[in-house]
Amino acid sequence: MIYFDMNIYNRIFDDQSQLRIRFETTAIDMIFNLVDTDRYRLCWSFILEDENNKNPFIDRKNYIRILSKSCKVIIPPSENIRDIAKFLMSVSNVKPKDALHVACAVHCDAKYFISCDDKLIKAINNSQARHGYDIKLFNPVEFIQNEVNIK
Repeated sequence: MIYFDMNIYNRIFDDQSQLRIRFETTAIDMIFNLVDTDRYRLCWSFILEDENNKNPFIDRKNYIRILSKSCKVIIPPSENIRDIAKFLMSVSNVKPKDALHVACAVHCDAKYFISCDDKLIKAINNSQARHGYDIKLFNPVEFIQNEVNIK
């Protein structure tokens, strides 16, 4: 199971003339193809829904809403998620919304959390935040390279 950070859903709208962004967009498209063929399942959460609802760009909001339909697991708010998020914030320097995203992924037993936010990935991976949680945090390109073995 995979949990995408909101920046994954928005990456296609970023400046594709930048090489890194273009690579990430291509990797995200590959991951969506893997989801479409049932190799992986996606999670959608209340915090993703909230962020998307606050998106001021109607076309982006509608596009992401369509993508969210491919998510097989829907995560409502819970005390467990709140507790995990508090723990993550106490052992790393992640922001509350980022902690909620990672907590949702942990709560639904996602194997992967994929984000374009290098600081978030580094903060969680370099802290005690993953202690006891069986989740891997990746950039989309790293996910394709490491987990799917596509070089």
